[in-house]
Amino acid sequence: MKINISLLLVLLISAGCSTSKEIPSQWVSEDFKNLKIERMLVYASTEDTNLQKEFEDKMVMALAKEGIALVKMHDLFPEVKYKANHSQEEINELILHCNENNINKVLLASQKSIKVDTVVAKSLHNYFNSLEPLKMGGRSEDVLEYDKKELTTYTLEAAVYDIVKSAEDKPIATTTLKATNPRSPKTLKKRFLNAIVMLFKSR
Repeated sequence: MKINISLLLVLLISAGCSTSKEIPSQWVSEDFKNLKIERMLVYASTEDTNLQKEFEDKMVMALAKEGIALVKMHDLFPEVKYKANHSQEEINELILHCNENNINKVLLASQKSIKVDTVVAKSLHNYFNSLEPLKMGGRSEDVLEYDKKELTTYTLEAAVYDIVKSAEDKPIATTTLKATNPRSPKTLKKRFLNAIVMLFKSR
């Protein structure tokens, strides 16, 4: 009997701690599947210039293994700085400069959203106070106080644009990573980078 109780406690404690979750997804167009990429500009859209350089450097190394040559935004266009809203004129000017440098594809990586939810924790305290009461019917009239926790979900997305053919200004492929309570920024960056690499492996 002691073994069963110990196992139950371990399972309950584990349920309360294991809040980290990642959901990758991707979409590719027919144009992307057989796309020939000669030179592609990569841009990590962030106001943190150190993070931009680090992530662009890592993407260059990772995609070089897939035979894809990338040009880093912070190397070729260091004057392009993060802005919450770039004007269409600024975007058109960047595309013009890309064409002048024989670049016809752009890979943009950005954070789309952060969502914080407050939920009831699956903690030992809550289970002992009937968070999940074992009964066959009826409803409890007790008003109980439960432990709460915050779940922070980051949605990261990388999109590939063909700036020669994208008349509708739409991507030809995207990869999205939703990460809830990631274990660390380092882990989140690694998972996002892997999701981008898998996008190009899918061609």
